[in-house]
Amino acid sequence: MERGHGVTTEHRAWRTRGLAFLLSLAFLSLSSVHGRAEDPAPSPSAVHAAGGNEEPLRALVRDALERNSDLNAMRSTAEARTERILPAGALPDPMLSLMLSNVPVDDFSFSKDPMTSKGIGFTQAIPFPGKLSLKEEIARLEAVQASDRVESVKNSIRYRVKRDFFLLMENREVIRLTEKNKALLQELLAVANTKYAVGRAPQQDLFKAQVEISRMERMLIALRKKDVELLADLNTLRSMPVDTPVEIPSSYAMPEILYPEGELLAIARSSNPDLKREMDSTSQKETALKLARKQILPDFQIGAEYMNRDFMDEPDMVTAKVMISVPLWHARKQDKEVEASIRDVSTARSSYQNAWNAVQNRIREITAAIAALRESLSLFDTGLLPQARESVNASLAAYQVGQVEFASILMGQLSLYQQEIDREKTAEGLRIRTADLELVVGRELF
Repeated sequence: MERGHGVTTEHRAWRTRGLAFLLSLAFLSLSSVHGRAEDPAPSPSAVHAAGGNEEPLRALVRDALERNSDLNAMRSTAEARTERILPAGALPDPMLSLMLSNVPVDDFSFSKDPMTSKGIGFTQAIPFPGKLSLKEEIARLEAVQASDRVESVKNSIRYRVKRDFFLLMENREVIRLTEKNKALLQELLAVANTKYAVGRAPQQDLFKAQVEISRMERMLIALRKKDVELLADLNTLRSMPVDTPVEIPSSYAMPEILYPEGELLAIARSSNPDLKREMDSTSQKETALKLARKQILPDFQIGAEYMNRDFMDEPDMVTAKVMISVPLWHARKQDKEVEASIRDVSTARSSYQNAWNAVQNRIREITAAIAALRESLSLFDTGLLPQARESVNASLAAYQVGQVEFASILMGQLSLYQQEIDREKTAEGLRIRTADLELVVGRELF
């Protein structure tokens, strides 16, 4: 009996030592992970010096602007509009005529009547001076608007590439954090299993840890699915196979916008392609109004004919003519066109003003959001995350000596995980808001 009792006591002592060893390992593992998480992010100057963070994004943007099929189609449309400028200002084609005049129908003889002749002639329409130049200007402004649409599509593609890039980077960081926390929970589960085996922890602790591990596995499934979707969208923008791998850096310096709001508004007014298209549309409508007012002025046709009568020994004859259009029905035609053009100009000016107001409001909204996100990010880095890590480390130390329950460690670790996720989403929101600002301004800012 004494020997059996000694074996049991020794067995329990070894299990206690094993439990302490596992707790120490878990504590060291969690502490080292939290310590690594507190390493300072590289400074912007270090990031630029490395040259590896910005380059993948710039390469992706360059590929998309070179390869995107929608953009190439818009370029072809703009080139077609440019080719139509000169034809719009050209004279109408002249008309050539061949004639037989005064031929008797009884025998169709060319020598019976001295008025019978064969002739050739031409006619040229000549619009009133100034009309063709206005038509050419309208065509030029249409080509400019087509070029504005190309720039708008380029602006949109650049934004979408950067957005997908930042979403991919954030999603992969969340995957990394989730896998890290899943591993930590598995270590805690091993500790709880050991304590349960020696009767120092309830089975409920095991269930709680297993539920959280399963929840993270389910989250990882959704995150990996999102990764595939974002990668496919990014490659579609580049007209590449959807499964083409994309290099995503592990860290990326926060974009810095060094322009004050007033300067951003000035840049947007001159660079935003949608705003420029509205302005060019207004100019086109104003030019169309000038043309409508000129339409009441007469157009001309000049012509000449040469009549040959050599089979009658009669002299040949020449006819010249000038024809002038008479705008007799101007009240129902030209005047109405002028009224319609006036309304078109008013609509175009209102549309431009509405677009400009929307741009101003959007810039103010985005700059305010960027400022708020920067403050939130600073709060995460200087307050929330360090405090959460310290709380988890303190709970682990207390758990080693039996001062806190397993549930406290589990809740603390899950709270830290959520804080880390929220920090990444805040950083991702800041990057995307900066890309939003680029989209509204219409010019690359970072």
